[in-house]
Amino acid sequence: LYIIKLIDLMYLLIYLINMKLNHLGLRAFYETAKSENMTRASKVLGLTQSALSQRILHLEIELETTLFIREGKALLLTEAGQKLLGHCHVQERLEAEFLSNIKNEKNEFSGIVRIAGFSSILRSAIIPALAPFLRSYPNVVPEFRSYEVVELPRVLQTLAADMVVMDYELNKKGVVQLNLGQEEYVVIESLRKTRHDPIYLDHGPHDNATDLFFSKQTKATPVYRRSFMGDVYGIIDGVKEGLGSAVMSRHMIRNLDGIRIVPGYKKHLRPVTLHYYERPFYPKLLNKISDLLVENCPKFLTCN
Repeated sequence: LYIIKLIDLMYLLIYLINMKLNHLGLRAFYETAKSENMTRASKVLGLTQSALSQRILHLEIELETTLFIREGKALLLTEAGQKLLGHCHVQERLEAEFLSNIKNEKNEFSGIVRIAGFSSILRSAIIPALAPFLRSYPNVVPEFRSYEVVELPRVLQTLAADMVVMDYELNKKGVVQLNLGQEEYVVIESLRKTRHDPIYLDHGPHDNATDLFFSKQTKATPVYRRSFMGDVYGIIDGVKEGLGSAVMSRHMIRNLDGIRIVPGYKKHLRPVTLHYYERPFYPKLLNKISDLLVENCPKFLTCN
């Protein structure tokens, strides 16, 4: 196992050497890309901003391409920059996994895995799908991070997570996309505490679950007001307390008391998809996590 990992790492280093990439330039680029801020990156590296800029400039000259562009005050990666960030991230993870395996010879899997997704899917499907594996391999450290759906493409682009779970298909070149199942959305309301004014509960202003659900129905969309409850579990609590109705994934309300599904709506399904960037090398841990999610998530999303 360790020889294989060392060979993987050697191939990656040979690849970078053949590209004639300067190590100092790569480090300057990687820290800047991760922080999305030259001031923070220069502090991490102990450089002046001028010296940092020069290292990145020399790297861009070597590659004959632009790695960053400025949009107002934001520092954004170009397409070439995104690809190079992926290579840097793979190199870092392979080195970390190799060293971790050397220190933990009896443990086949070890290292950190970062998974981002929207709050409901993390707690209801992703975490339980991986829980048996994580209990078996205590040297695997998960980092689960919750975001609004609209934030997740940016999380993927900046590699703030190794894998990102969304409720739609990104269909982006260079991104692996795996189906984890489907969520069926229904309208729910309180069994005991009702109100007559039409209020629908959402996460926040950017949450489009309610609007999207009604846009797929054949009957006229009702006129309603919105209230915001912070996350999916706040929505469920709000419905129980009679603060409004909500559009909710059916699997989220399994075995919940005090809530009923409102009949008469057309069935509405949305995909749950796992996304991560294509890489020249895949650490064994990430391959295993990907396989487990594809295998186990559907059982948590299905409502029989």
